[in-house]
Amino acid sequence: MKTKTNTEKKSTWWNKPLIGNQSLVSHIKNIIGNLFSSKEEIPSETIALYQHSLEQTKNIGRFIERIDKDKFTSAEFLKFYRMNIQVKNNSGDFEGLKNSLELLQVALDTKDCFLKIEQTESRYFGYAQQDFYQYVYDLLSKQLEPDIFKEKVLEEMEEVIKKVKTEEGKLSLQSYYEQLDILSKNKLGLTLLMLFKAYDLSDFSLLRNVAEIADNFYNKDLDSLKEFNIVVQVNVDKFLRLGKIIKVPRDKNNPQTYALFLQYIALRHRYSKTFFEFQQLLKLLKDWEVFYDNMMTIKKEYPSSTYKQPKTFSSEIVALDVYKKYQKYVEKFEP
Repeated sequence: MKTKTNTEKKSTWWNKPLIGNQSLVSHIKNIIGNLFSSKEEIPSETIALYQHSLEQTKNIGRFIERIDKDKFTSAEFLKFYRMNIQVKNNSGDFEGLKNSLELLQVALDTKDCFLKIEQTESRYFGYAQQDFYQYVYDLLSKQLEPDIFKEKVLEEMEEVIKKVKTEEGKLSLQSYYEQLDILSKNKLGLTLLMLFKAYDLSDFSLLRNVAEIADNFYNKDLDSLKEFNIVVQVNVDKFLRLGKIIKVPRDKNNPQTYALFLQYIALRHRYSKTFFEFQQLLKLLKDWEVFYDNMMTIKKEYPSSTYKQPKTFSSEIVALDVYKKYQKYVEKFEP
């Protein structure tokens, strides 16, 4: 019996009153309970805002994860994306070159129109036609709005056609007007036509040459400027002539500029669709970021060390990994 009593004493000492009427176990429980009960409550409307933001990041995030693609992280594509930002802002390597590059792109995109205009003017040169070509140039010099320009050209053409005797000649003028109509869909097209006419119509052949050079790069590695520099050096006279027409600044009218232009045009040809898709992704990430920032602000304002945070504050945030991957691009993105 003595042994049993000693054992009981040894096994139950922590349950005996040590501090007032409280055992050590009860005292520790009270301390822990007081620690947790001392935390403040987060306002219910704040919790509701967090839950709403979490739900929105989930809804947008699922779509973000579906449209994210490996090709968005390729070095070549990201190079093109950065170049696009520079072109848009007229900065970096493209500082002072935005307008010239835009003119060159329009020229290459509509080169067939320019070449048909050249062919018509060189083949059909009766007095009535020559007067009409001069009339068009005079209108171009006035830099009218495209709709007004087309209306005036059409009125003049209808008068000139009455003076043309052959059916072939009449059809050529109608085709001429059709090419002007295509060019007028972009005001830069009419500006470019005026610039070519101001120099020499035969320079339209430059467009064919430059387009052929650009075409040769479409299936090659586009990350390095080395090959572009070599090609430009071989055709340097053509590019320098073209530079005057597309208004390349005098201090930038050099082979390096045209190598950069060719690289950009080739990259644009390869990645224009991918660029559009990446823009869509960044826009969604920008929308997603608004709700994510709301959540981070709430967590910062109501830290777990001071406030009772609900379980939702620890929930997984959908697409957070995608956001971190492209965060530097999201921050600079402008829709």
